[in-house]
Amino acid sequence: MAHAVGMAEFLVDPGSARCLDLGTGAGMPGFVLANRWPASTWVFLDRRPHCEAFVSWALGVLGVTDRATALCADAAEAAREPEFAARIDIVVARAFGPPAITLECATGFLRPGGRLVVSEPAVEDPDRWPAGPLASLGLEVVRRAEAPRLVEMRKVGSHEKRFPRRFAAMARRPLY
Repeated sequence: MAHAVGMAEFLVDPGSARCLDLGTGAGMPGFVLANRWPASTWVFLDRRPHCEAFVSWALGVLGVTDRATALCADAAEAAREPEFAARIDIVVARAFGPPAITLECATGFLRPGGRLVVSEPAVEDPDRWPAGPLASLGLEVVRRAEAPRLVEMRKVGSHEKRFPRRFAAMARRPLY
């Protein structure tokens, strides 16, 4: 919870932005952000049915089902759907997966100018977000926070049509 609150403080309230919690799991940080940003709309995406069931229940308890929904789908496939492809303003990810997979999945959702905010591990890794692969996905690092450790990226260009690839291809041949 504290980490999600830190993410909310790192970001400015985006108003009526369309947001996505990538690999939501138990709903963090999306629940906190949706609560703090009452004009925003949310998709809580996870490929595991039990996560979708829990998040759907929790959204009802929180009283935000008019502007938030849980979706059980593979991120790489959902990012290609017309409803989501290049239509999301903010993607947040906490413990979604390795950096290359997180970036590749997220870029498909982001509209031009959209933002991706990712939690970072406690140990700093200067090669975690290399410029070359970021550029091929149309992303650039904008800023970082130390407590909690976060990185914000912006969609500054287009990505190749082949992205995001199927999960098996990403896992077998990561971008970096």
